[in-house]
Amino acid sequence: MTKKHIVVLTTGGTIASKPSDSGRSQSGELSGEQLLDQVALPQGVDVTLEVMSILQKPSNAVTLADLAELHCQGRRALSRADVDGLVITHGTDTLEETAYFLSLTLPADKPCVITGSQRAPHQLGTDAFKNICDAIVAAVSPQLSQLGCVVVFNESLFAARYARKVSSFQLHGFDAPGAGALGYIDGQRLKLYHTGTAIEPPIEGWDVPLPRVDLLPAYLDASPALLKACLESGAKGVVIDGLGRGHVPPGWMNEIRALVSAGVLVAVVSSCAQGPVNTSYEFSGSLADLVSAGVIALNDISARKARLALALLLSSTPREALGDAMERLMA
Repeated sequence: MTKKHIVVLTTGGTIASKPSDSGRSQSGELSGEQLLDQVALPQGVDVTLEVMSILQKPSNAVTLADLAELHCQGRRALSRADVDGLVITHGTDTLEETAYFLSLTLPADKPCVITGSQRAPHQLGTDAFKNICDAIVAAVSPQLSQLGCVVVFNESLFAARYARKVSSFQLHGFDAPGAGALGYIDGQRLKLYHTGTAIEPPIEGWDVPLPRVDLLPAYLDASPALLKACLESGAKGVVIDGLGRGHVPPGWMNEIRALVSAGVLVAVVSSCAQGPVNTSYEFSGSLADLVSAGVIALNDISARKARLALALLLSSTPREALGDAMERLMA
């Protein structure tokens, strides 16, 4: 087998932590070189690793500007003829958002794999080095071409669109509710159960700073003042994490109509772990009511990811084509 060349971009997170004097973990303290020095690849995996530290921070501190820089570094690496794939290490708090952003913006002709860890490298039973090994094994596999960015965690592979953090501390930190894993990694073997949803061509023409898109959770008797604050503070888009089939409290409707009338793009998803929104009910605050007010209904995506897609499209797509562009992404 021809020796593969994999670029590893590190960004900090639990996977790059050191112990502090207090006994807690300091996220993002290990450089990429320090982290990869401790990784032993499975026998038979013949690869050259090129390591670059892009960020040194916990992932709660990652910004949209950081995502843009990570995209630029990733695209530069994947465009090189001598590079066969890309691995990114990342904190788990916002890993699913970064994975989806890169899946929307990077070309899919070479594997792009993102991983992290639930336990820091210095902790008993750490999953840091095993997850990195598995991510590298995945990145050398041509099976992952055309699948966009994938998440590798706890010996499983997940499509970026559906990957969600499902445990705050256990080693099975990620899953894809409703969609399931794409496959698994067992030592040097990668097995795909299915190839998942086809990846659209990358979104082009966007630029930083991306338009601000706010995210609002709907909940019992939530105040409509939250929506008014979005409008008054200059949001260009709002994603509502809706109840059930895509509903909001009835008291939200006047402020939602005001947002739409002011030119703010408003979308709604379901806050449920799986299942689409649907206009199957008719009452004030129902999805049917929202759609009639000009809200875009989005299926099978979390609010955190819909926010990123909406920001990218607001930056790159004429206003009259936004609805169709969102529908294509959500197909």
